Amino acid sequence: MFKMSIKTNILAIFLTLVGLIACALLFLQYYFSEKMALESTHKTFSIISNNISNHLNKKREHTLNILNAKRQHKDLLEPITFDPFHPALLGLIQVLEITPDIYALYFAQKDGHFYEVVNMDDDPHIYKTFLAPKTTKWTILTIIDNVQQVAFLDKNLILISKYKKEKNYDPRQRIWYSKALTTKKIISTKPYLYANLQRMGVSYATELESKGTVLALDYTMVQLNAILASQDPTHNAEVFLTNEKGEKFASSLFLEEEPKEDRKLTAYLQKHIQNHKPTKETAHVAKYSHYYYIIKPLHANTGYLGITVDARPLLKPYYENLRYAMEIALALLLLTLPLIIWSSRRIAKPIEALMIENEKIKQRAYDKVKPIESNIIEFIGLSKSQVALSQSIQDFEKSQEEILDAIIKLIADAIDAKSPYTGGHCHRVPMIAKALLDEANASQTEAFKDFTLNSKDELRAFEIGTWLHDCGKVTTPEYVVDKATKLETIYNRIHEIRMRFEVLWRDAHIAYLSKEIDQETLQERQKELKENFAFIASVNIGAESMSPEDQARVKEIAKEQWTRHFDDRLGLGEEEILRHKEENDTLPQTETLLADKAEHIISRENFDGKGYAADGFKLEVPENLYDYGEVYNLCIERGTLTTEERYKINEHVIMSIKMLENIPFPKSLSNLVEYAGTHHETLIGTGYPRGLSKEDLSIPARIMAIADIFEALTAADRPYKAAKTLSVSIEIMAGMVKRQHIDADLFKLFLNSGVYKRYAQVHLDEAQIDDVDITQYRDL
Repeated sequence: MFKMSIKTNILAIFLTLVGLIACALLFLQYYFSEKMALESTHKTFSIISNNISNHLNKKREHTLNILNAKRQHKDLLEPITFDPFHPALLGLIQVLEITPDIYALYFAQKDGHFYEVVNMDDDPHIYKTFLAPKTTKWTILTIIDNVQQVAFLDKNLILISKYKKEKNYDPRQRIWYSKALTTKKIISTKPYLYANLQRMGVSYATELESKGTVLALDYTMVQLNAILASQDPTHNAEVFLTNEKGEKFASSLFLEEEPKEDRKLTAYLQKHIQNHKPTKETAHVAKYSHYYYIIKPLHANTGYLGITVDARPLLKPYYENLRYAMEIALALLLLTLPLIIWSSRRIAKPIEALMIENEKIKQRAYDKVKPIESNIIEFIGLSKSQVALSQSIQDFEKSQEEILDAIIKLIADAIDAKSPYTGGHCHRVPMIAKALLDEANASQTEAFKDFTLNSKDELRAFEIGTWLHDCGKVTTPEYVVDKATKLETIYNRIHEIRMRFEVLWRDAHIAYLSKEIDQETLQERQKELKENFAFIASVNIGAESMSPEDQARVKEIAKEQWTRHFDDRLGLGEEEILRHKEENDTLPQTETLLADKAEHIISRENFDGKGYAADGFKLEVPENLYDYGEVYNLCIERGTLTTEERYKINEHVIMSIKMLENIPFPKSLSNLVEYAGTHHETLIGTGYPRGLSKEDLSIPARIMAIADIFEALTAADRPYKAAKTLSVSIEIMAGMVKRQHIDADLFKLFLNSGVYKRYAQVHLDEAQIDDVDITQYRDL
């Protein structure tokens, strides 16, 4: 996740807020500007629409008045000949002069004769169409029996010229003629293409009182286009008229071919008209692409009036105003940026100060936490709370440490109290270790000049590690820890062996009384029994070593037999009975004096070998948990412990590690497991439980090994050995240095600093304290 400082965050928030407000204002300005433009366009459209509608209505009324007035003229009933000066000519010209936007006035009689007066109106297209002379003002078209005569009159009605040509034209087949005959009202046609002129136009016609004679007049779209253009909607606008199918027949653009984009718009509007058939109620301004448009129906649903306008130039002033507003907003933002930065700093500074104080709490430097300086009430309150919180945490932490220390010492006391022979070991090892650690911290020798372990957390982790280095001994049975003789379990089984010798003594005496043996043989037998028991008793004590000859004698004595008359399973507990596998034990039973029986074996159950190896433990695990065999125990080569019992004692380190690893110590105390669990490791991987080497062991861990060994050698409360003097203990440790079991540099520091001597003066008996020549160990 992307991270920013508090100052940057505050600055970003300010800028974002200002930016959002500016964008909102600009959006509102754009929205209302567009709305105003739309309303203005709608108003303009309404005006144009009304103007066009009014114009078309007035034009229609004017046309109706003209036709209603002319239908009474009798001269229109006069026969049509090729004489251009028909009696109705002057009346028709008078109408064309009064209404110059009428293209032509004409009438047709029921015999098919046709007479038309065309107003040239200085239109080059009309001149070109009829090949008229330049001075022509009026063109007279007469069609009789498929012959057309074209006569040209000037403004003074003087004939300039005329010509005739064949013309396949029957007015009676035209829509204006046929439609006029069907009603007494004046009719109008839909826009259509004029045959002569090849222009779109609209015709109005009415039947005269004389049946079969129809008077009509034409309006071309040129005049209508001019009227549409005169509305001047600007902004690339178009005012147009369409038929019911949406096909344009008049437009203000005067274009025959429109641009590609206009064609798309035209196609869209045509489709819109075909699909929706707009009415007055549905007529409103809409948008397509970048055009606004409106479609309204014409009078009597004869078509539609449409208006389009390009929104781009229409909205350009508004966009320019919007751009100016954006520039002003940006300028104001830049001007306020220093103020925003200054404000963010005022807010960020006390927060940063609080973070610094919080870091002190994190580093547990509670006494250094001070109130911050700020004029913001909330920050002042927060700072006071922070200081109070720091003090509360300190007090709580102190109480927790006191509780933890009490528990640790309680555990150590329990371990020491568990065995009177090791009482005080868990108290004395921390003293030696702490004294040697202090010397290592203070030493400037090459080996320790870069070593420091003096922070509160580091020292506490080391202290707890020294106190709990033997916490796993709570799982070690007392009789194993305190085993003073080879046959000892819960009790010393030498008494049971002695009782068997007593039985053999009795049997010999009974044999004598029964005259089975003589007195000399009895005395020899009793002497043998005394010597054998004395030997077994002496072997039971244990020693530094036991010779093979003594082991062989034990096995030989063990073969002697005695008779048991009682069931040895009576009075046993459930688990002990399960170890007796003999089901048919007939009595009396002859047994050997000493034996290794099946019931002496206690199996190891539920051992997870894979998990053991995964934890890195390399200490060899015996097959059985315990073996109480009498011969097996009496033949122990060194000391009083069997292989199984030796593992059980050594296992206390494994149990210490597991117990401590399962305790959720804080990170600051994470090293204490190493300090507590490595004091039986060597520098060459021959130690236990993990077979670590020098590179795997920290200096504090190596200190623990020296402290544990020195205390064990000088302890006066061990059941299996006498307390050693100071010089002997140092000599043994020197040998361990040579065998790379303990660190040479630390051993020299231990001697040169006098740690061993200071400890001895307080904790050893006077008889143990003798002179030690440390100079002989300088070259180790």
